[in-house]
Amino acid sequence: MRLFGTGSISTPARILLDALLVISGFLVTLQVIVVSVLLINPLHPIREHFQVTTIATVPADVWRTDGLVRVEPGTASVRVDPWAYITYQPVGRAFVLVTSTVSFSGWACVVLVLLNLRRAFTNVAAGTPFPRDNIRCIRVAGWAILGLAAVDLLITAGMVTYMRATTTVAGHPPVIPGAMLLEGFPIGTILAGLAVVILAEIFKAGADLQEDQALTV
Repeated sequence: MRLFGTGSISTPARILLDALLVISGFLVTLQVIVVSVLLINPLHPIREHFQVTTIATVPADVWRTDGLVRVEPGTASVRVDPWAYITYQPVGRAFVLVTSTVSFSGWACVVLVLLNLRRAFTNVAAGTPFPRDNIRCIRVAGWAILGLAAVDLLITAGMVTYMRATTTVAGHPPVIPGAMLLEGFPIGTILAGLAVVILAEIFKAGADLQEDQALTV
């Protein structure tokens, strides 16, 4: 299969991106409906489908896990961490408004990535793999990926702040396990965004060099 032009790899890529855009649009529409209902009545039963979840450490003296899990001798040692899976659901409009705003910001980044990639593959299908328009599309997609990582970090920071202001676990301030914070850190998303932005700048430098050579000739 060719890399660009009619019948190139861009055709299945665009089909995949179109499918992802349709799925994203469907999910965003569902969320808009749920948010609209909850802004009218935050206690509507549909709130079961609108929730924020996190994990907090439960003091060992409250939730003892000794002997709860066993492992075959000689293979590994085992330790059960007393963590509670906490689910928040709205009872007021402020909760719905804040969380939905952050969620829609993430969706906006996702849609921006998909639209710009689709536009780039459309140019590839037309036989022009690296026009200025493609460079712009790739750059915007890269920054949108970084924006998605920023939204992820904002969610984590906001969740920690909210928990400390409103929640106690066994009468103590909540503690989010460090392992979970490290696991949830969007290092992969950040690296992907940086790689795409750098790739756009490499293409731009190549296009500039090509134009300079054309002018010289």
